[in-house]
Amino acid sequence: MHLSSLRRFGVCAAYALLSCAAGAKPSPQEYPRLSENLAASPNLQVRKVLHGEVEGLFALPRTQQLVAVAGGYLWKFTAQGELQDTLRVPGGIHTSGIVFTPHYYSDWVYSGDRRRKPYAPTVDGNRLSQAELFAELDRAEHVEFGRNDTSAWAYLLSGGKAWILDITRQRDKVDTYCRQRTHSAEKLGWDATCLGGYHPARKGWTEIEPGDFDSTGQDISRVKVVDFDRRRLHLEEGLSGQLLGATVGVALKALGVPGNLPSRYWFGDAHTQLRVGREVLKFKAFIPKEDGQFRFPNMAWWDPSPVLPGANPWFTVHPRSYLHHPGEEALLRHYEKDIGLYLVRPRGAVPGQAMGRGAGAWRPVFTGPSTRSYAVSANVEFAAARPGEAAAPAAHTWLRSPDERKRHAGMGPQIPVQALWPVLQTVPSALTLHWRTSSEEEDTQLRIELPASETRAAFERLQGGKGPLELVVQVPDLEGPTLGMSVLLRSGSLQQALPGARMAYVDNTARPASARKASVQALRDANAAAQRSPGALPAFLQIAQDLAQDLQRVQGDASDITHAYAQLINHFNGREDFAASSRLVRHYLAQVYPSMGKYQRDDKQVYNVGVIASQTLAFAMRTNERDLAEAVMATLIGPGFDPAVQTNGTLMYNLSCYYALTGDKARMLEAIANARRLGKQPAQFLRDTDFDRYRQDAEFLQAVNAPT
Repeated sequence: MHLSSLRRFGVCAAYALLSCAAGAKPSPQEYPRLSENLAASPNLQVRKVLHGEVEGLFALPRTQQLVAVAGGYLWKFTAQGELQDTLRVPGGIHTSGIVFTPHYYSDWVYSGDRRRKPYAPTVDGNRLSQAELFAELDRAEHVEFGRNDTSAWAYLLSGGKAWILDITRQRDKVDTYCRQRTHSAEKLGWDATCLGGYHPARKGWTEIEPGDFDSTGQDISRVKVVDFDRRRLHLEEGLSGQLLGATVGVALKALGVPGNLPSRYWFGDAHTQLRVGREVLKFKAFIPKEDGQFRFPNMAWWDPSPVLPGANPWFTVHPRSYLHHPGEEALLRHYEKDIGLYLVRPRGAVPGQAMGRGAGAWRPVFTGPSTRSYAVSANVEFAAARPGEAAAPAAHTWLRSPDERKRHAGMGPQIPVQALWPVLQTVPSALTLHWRTSSEEEDTQLRIELPASETRAAFERLQGGKGPLELVVQVPDLEGPTLGMSVLLRSGSLQQALPGARMAYVDNTARPASARKASVQALRDANAAAQRSPGALPAFLQIAQDLAQDLQRVQGDASDITHAYAQLINHFNGREDFAASSRLVRHYLAQVYPSMGKYQRDDKQVYNVGVIASQTLAFAMRTNERDLAEAVMATLIGPGFDPAVQTNGTLMYNLSCYYALTGDKARMLEAIANARRLGKQPAQFLRDTDFDRYRQDAEFLQAVNAPT
């Protein structure tokens, strides 16, 4: 795009509220660069929320949100410019913002849910009249269409559920390439579908069309340049073009050949005043000055207020062309930092994150194998700064940007796109990470929970060190168990592990069968290692937790997991290492049983759970851990426990001991009777000190000595 072909206008003309400045040169402090995020007026401020070239902007009236399209990603903002979430632009996305494919749909734009969802059963719409069909389509919140060589259908979504309506009878009227003449549809090439004669009754989002930055649309300028710092002389079409134009061009024009000669003009920093209502904001913009006039060809104005009443204006700075012309790459370095998405908003509209006690500025970082064109993102949750106070709102951030795209011949330089992440200053309590490596798979989601006191203490120890404080998530295998993953704090060359961090895949994360198989074998290996050395116990606990929380296969692994716990508890009890036994049981109750308890249908699993309960009762009362014994009784035994059908004599014996120590004589006698039924001998009861209070009790002696 040649600047000589752009519309020209006078800087001061029709600028009624501001007069052209004269006199002293403006102070540099009055006119900061846009990228410095300091432009402001008494009541407004200009804030950059996204770096890089923006390709489209959409408003969501129902949720008062905006979605920007930039760098192959969707960026979801609040109306005040707070970044809430990001998503790689998915294949199959339509101009409605929904991903509809024959096999699944995804409505992240509206629901925030990243999953690919199945359709409800297909409905036959071929018997509907045209009026009935259109009425049925109007009842849905979102409508798109599809067809193949023999069939046609409508995709309908409403109330968070989608279904397919068979409209094969209307096949000739379905168009799956009815290109809409909108800014982003043309630029992005998203799927646009329609049905002849049908006009959707509503839209889920509305595209914001960009306008001229300098004009309000009524031939009134919203900007005024009061000073200009020349930075670089631009020779349009390069030096050779200038020489050619000055010789051959002049001769051709003398012969009457139409056309313009190459232009020469200056680029520089324009001290710009932006009028928004009664406010005037001041900043520097890198723009051209040609023939005494200032232009804003690389800036655009985006106004969502027609669909979001009261919304503040946004604007963008973008590369001035496709960077194909000579000298344009040299110009880029003067304003590359300014390229991005800006919001004009009231001062204080987004308060800074509260400073937590003992916390300094920090950022999360991801290390691990490449995720190619996909970022590693996270939602970060925060601990309350003080007891009784509300925690700061969660923040969305990237831990690692996508790999840089290769620059092909003939293409201009690539400008990395990323948000200006919030400065995190509060101690985190949890992170939920998202990553993927290809468009064929769903997001992997990893939940990391951080212990409050240990995390705060680690932040305090490293605060004030050299370099920024980083919370580093290390993932050596993107598809493997969490066993090999770790979390540490790093400041320069200093680093400290956070051993209390708990990591687990979020349910509905599908991992490859090879990775799952490796986890099962790892459980067996960790079991054997823990029996050789108690120091290997944490590895066993982590693998067992990963398996138990993989909801897609926990039912099949339940017997193996419970058997491993039972075996280890029995092993540590035999060595009288009751601390290790206690750790195993408490971990099982907190991290494993909640996911597996409802799947106790396998006889082996039921037996293994009985062993865990029995072995816990054997040591918990002896080590004065009554809370643990009561937790086992409430969960693993439970109110539906039937002693008459039990096959584990040791469990019934240990239950009789528990009831004896807690003074529940009726249940003690019932447990003794069933323990005797299962082979326990009278001498074992008579020499056990747990029954000392019942030595002379006739009912106790009768139950112990009853024939079997």
